[in-house]
Amino acid sequence: MKTIKIEQCNGYEIGIRTVLVHDGNRTPEADATSAGGYAAFVQIARDGEVCVDWHMPQRLRRWAAREDAEAQAKDYAVHLVERRPFDRPPPDFPQAA
Repeated sequence: MKTIKIEQCNGYEIGIRTVLVHDGNRTPEADATSAGGYAAFVQIARDGEVCVDWHMPQRLRRWAAREDAEAQAKDYAVHLVERRPFDRPPPDFPQAA
């Protein structure tokens, strides 16, 4: 299975990496293999230059399935690329006089 899923949108390359997050409370009785779900990390690049590199904004939210984490990350990244291109201000941004 690929570790990074690559999508193209409006000339940008969206890289999505999902990782399995383990719940380990650093207590001796905590099972180190207990899975807490998947977290998604996103990178948006254009012409080899990274514009954005982050994890999904829902803090501490994890998805039960890798596919759900990837789909949510892709939807969010595509919405961001379509709404606010990184080479100019967003269309609803007021211009200075």
